[in-house]
Amino acid sequence: MPDKLTNLNLLSDNTEIQTKSKKTSSILYVDDEESNLRIFKSSFRRHYSIFTAISGKEGLEILENNNIQLVISDQKMPEMTGVEFLERVAENFPNTVRIILTAYSDTEDIMRAINKCGIFRYLVKPWNKDEMLLTIDKALETYSLRTENRQLVKALKSANEDLEGKVKERTSELMATNEDLKKAKEQAEAATKTKEQFLSTMSHEIRTPLNAIIGMTHLLKNDRLEGEMAENIEILEFSAQNLLSLINSVLDISKMEAGKMAFEQAEFDLPILIQNTVEIFKARAEEKNIFLRSNIDKNIPKSLLGDSTRLSQILNNLIGNAIKFTDEGTVTITVRLLHHKTEKVELLFAISDTGIGISSEKINSIFEDFSQAEEDTSRKYGGTGLGLAITKQLVELQGGTINVMSTMMVGSTFSFQLGFKIGKIQAITANLPDATNIKNLKGVRILIVEDNKVNQILVRKFLNNWGASSQIAENGQIALDLFKKDNFDVVLMDLQMPVMDGYESARQMRLLEENTDKFTPIIALTASTLLNERERIIQVGMNDFLSKPFNPNELYKKIAQHSYTQLQNQVLQESEIKGKLNYSYFKNLAGADKDFYTELLELSEADLIEFNRILESTHLLDYETQLSLVHHKIRATLRLLEVKELEVQINQLRRMLSQGSPINQVTDRIQAIQKNIEMAISEIQEERK
Repeated sequence: MPDKLTNLNLLSDNTEIQTKSKKTSSILYVDDEESNLRIFKSSFRRHYSIFTAISGKEGLEILENNNIQLVISDQKMPEMTGVEFLERVAENFPNTVRIILTAYSDTEDIMRAINKCGIFRYLVKPWNKDEMLLTIDKALETYSLRTENRQLVKALKSANEDLEGKVKERTSELMATNEDLKKAKEQAEAATKTKEQFLSTMSHEIRTPLNAIIGMTHLLKNDRLEGEMAENIEILEFSAQNLLSLINSVLDISKMEAGKMAFEQAEFDLPILIQNTVEIFKARAEEKNIFLRSNIDKNIPKSLLGDSTRLSQILNNLIGNAIKFTDEGTVTITVRLLHHKTEKVELLFAISDTGIGISSEKINSIFEDFSQAEEDTSRKYGGTGLGLAITKQLVELQGGTINVMSTMMVGSTFSFQLGFKIGKIQAITANLPDATNIKNLKGVRILIVEDNKVNQILVRKFLNNWGASSQIAENGQIALDLFKKDNFDVVLMDLQMPVMDGYESARQMRLLEENTDKFTPIIALTASTLLNERERIIQVGMNDFLSKPFNPNELYKKIAQHSYTQLQNQVLQESEIKGKLNYSYFKNLAGADKDFYTELLELSEADLIEFNRILESTHLLDYETQLSLVHHKIRATLRLLEVKELEVQINQLRRMLSQGSPINQVTDRIQAIQKNIEMAISEIQEERK
C-alpha cells in the first residue's frame, strides 16, 4: 500500500508541474536600453511574469530575491557584459535557463557563452516576436523537465531505495528523449537553413545575369528598333520575364512554407490598379482576338488600404490563366461590393472566361502545388502549376476565400473575396502611370557599388540617360574610400562583393556620418532572397532596397525619392517631419495584435513628451547632462520610426551647447526641434485613432 500511495503522489506532483500556467513562469530580461525593456515587457507580460533590469548588477539582485526560471540578457552592456553576467548566473543560479542576445559578428562572444555559461540558445538582434515566444516556451519546457527530474529523483530515493534503479532508468529515458528532440530540432533547423540558403544562392546566381538581360532589353527597346530585330527583343524580354516569374513563384512557396509571407498596408486606388492590370494583358488578348473587359462596382470607395502588390499578383495569375486557356471569346474582370461598413469593405473579384474549362474530376485539385487540370496541359500551354497554388495561399493568408466554377468547353469563373479598410486619401496619384517618359536626375551624384561588370555598365547607362553623374566602386572597401573623400546624393549598394560586402560598407558609412549633419541615402541592390534580408539591410543603416533584376522605372523612382530627401536635408533647420514617420517596425512587431500596436505608439509618444519637457527646461544647471540622458532614451524610438531629420537636429543642438554657441542660435535650434517633436507627437496620436 505505501508503494501505491507514493506512486499516486508522484503522479499528482508530475501533473501539477505539467499543468502549471505560463503566467506563473518568471522571466528576467536584462538590457541597458530602457526602450528595449519596455517593448519586451509589453510583448510578453500577458504570457509570463516579467522582471527587467538595466544592468547585470541589478539583474543579480533580482535573482537573489525572486524565483526566476529563465534569464535573457543582451551582450553589449557597459560595466558587465552579457557573457560576464551569465557566467555569474551559471555559478550562483545553475538551475536557471540562460539565453543571450547578440549580433551575427559576435562569434567569439557566442562561443564563450556556450562554453562558459551553458546557454540554452543565442538569438540575433533585432529579435522577432514569434521566434522569441517559441524560444521562451522551449526554454521553460527544458526548465520544467529539469525540475521534474530533480523532484522525481528526490521523491523516489526517500520512498524506497529499491526504486533507485527505476529512477536511473526513467532519467536515462528522459535524457535520451530530450537528446532525440534536440537532435531532431537541430536537424530540422539545419534542413530549413540549408534549403533557404540554397534557394537564395540559386536565385542570386540566376538573377544576376537575368538582371543584365532584362536591363539590356529595356535599353534596346528605347533605341526604337523595327522589324525582325524588334520582334527578337520582344521574344527575349518575354522569355526573361517568364523565367523571373518562375523564380518568384518558387520563392513565394518557400516563404509561405516558412510562415514568413508579409503583407503591406498602404493606400491604393482600386480602379487604377484594375486599369493598369488590363493594360498589361491587352496586347496578349488582342493577339488571340480575345475581348478583355472590366466591370467595377461604382459604389466601391476609391481609396483602399491593403497590399496592392499582392492583389496585383493574384489578379495577374488569374487573368493570365484565363487568356492562356481561352482561344476565342471574352475574358471579364468583375469587382462587386458585398459589404460596406464604416471603416471596411468586403469585395468580390471574379475573372470569367470562355475557354476550355476544367473537368469535374480535376477541379478539386487545381489549387495544389505543381498541379495542372489535365496531364498534357503543361505540354500544350506551358506553366509549372504553381500559379493557382500561390494565388490560393495569398488569398487565404489575407483572410479571404477563393472558389472556381467551370464547364468543359464553355468556360471558367475564378472568384475570391477579400476585405479592405477604407483609405483616407480621396485622390491617390502614387499608382498612376507616368504621364511622360522624361526622367531627369540632372545634378544628382550617385555612387554605384557593384562588382559585376555587366551590371556596372547597365546601371551607368540608365543613370547617364537620366542625366545623373556617377562613380563606380568594385567592392565595399573602394566605396568606403570614395565616400570619405567625396559627397554623394545617393549610394546604390550591391550586397555580395569581395574584399568588403555591402553590409559592412554601409555600416561603416553610417559610422562616418555619426554626429554630423550628413545622412546619405543608401539603396541596396540585391539578387539575394533570404527571408531576413530586409531586416538586416535596415539594421546596418540602409534606407531602402531594390531586388534584381530591377525595373528601370522602379530604379528611377527610388533614386528620385531619396535624392530629393537628401537635397531637402541641406535646409534641415526649416524642415518639417510631418508625414514622415515610419510605423512598419511596430506593425511587424505587433502583427495582428492591435492593442499591442497601440501600446507601442503610446510608449513612443510618452518618450517624445518627456524629451520635450527636458528640452524646455533650459534653466537646469545640468541641462546638457539631462538632455544627453533623455536623448539616449529616445534614440531607439527615433531610429525605429525613422525620424532621421530630428536625430540630426538634436545632435546639432548638443554640439552647439558643448561649443558654447550664442544663446540666440541655441534658442532658435530648440524651437525648431520642439516644433518637429510636436508634429511627431501629433502624427502618432493620429495613427492611434
